[in-house]
Amino acid sequence: MAGGSAASLAQAKLEASRRLAKAAGQAGRIGSELFALTDALDADPALARALTNPNRQAAAKRQLVHRSMAGHFEPAVELAAWAATLRWSRDGDLADALELMAFDAKLAEAEAARALRQVEAELFDVDVVLRNNRDLRTALGDVVAEPAARLRLAERVFAPAIRPETMELVRRVVGHPRGRGIRHCLRFIGDLVAARRGRLVVAVTSAQKLSDRQTDQLARILAAEYGREVQLNVTIDHSVIGGARVRVGDEVVDGSLLTRFSALRRDLAA
Repeated sequence: MAGGSAASLAQAKLEASRRLAKAAGQAGRIGSELFALTDALDADPALARALTNPNRQAAAKRQLVHRSMAGHFEPAVELAAWAATLRWSRDGDLADALELMAFDAKLAEAEAARALRQVEAELFDVDVVLRNNRDLRTALGDVVAEPAARLRLAERVFAPAIRPETMELVRRVVGHPRGRGIRHCLRFIGDLVAARRGRLVVAVTSAQKLSDRQTDQLARILAAEYGREVQLNVTIDHSVIGGARVRVGDEVVDGSLLTRFSALRRDLAA
């Protein structure tokens, strides 16, 4: 997001965190309701325009959210109504913000169950499975196929091996990719988990298994560069040229930083 939406998103995330901290076991339900409103905005462009119209009064926006979510869980309705009063630069930015808050609510639920670390690891494992299985990745990302068929496939493949909290997130990105690739969505959620745990997720694709010394060295360099504790997610791909590829978010680490661990790269390429 850019411009006014970026500032509004920052406000919305802080407000959502404050309310979720007081939710007392209701974070998961709030997340489900925010997902429902996200889908409603995606399906009704006129509603999205009305709620992001800068000329519409805040009170009118609140009323419109309450009418649109009549009968839904009140804490979620109130949070969505508050978010609608912020300034959004594009019609779709409010829906994006609501979805982000919904994911964060689901992660808050996992954190309360002391399952956040496991959910993070399982999301990474799901991503690795998709990365290594092109046919599965294509089938789950086929938006022409019925969502119910994609969800049945996802359940059959992943549900026996992962926690219900993780499976719920997988169902969301398979059933409602919102124009994005499934692996992109999984990495996005992984970044939210890392932020909740105070970490920066760094994806490392290596031509061979890293030793503990190499992993520690790479983590120290990246932590110093980005000023945050680093969570390294390492996958092995023998086709990688040059030993290793490092990605932070959607950004591939640039050559100037790579030169700072040239010795490590030499080790990997050997």
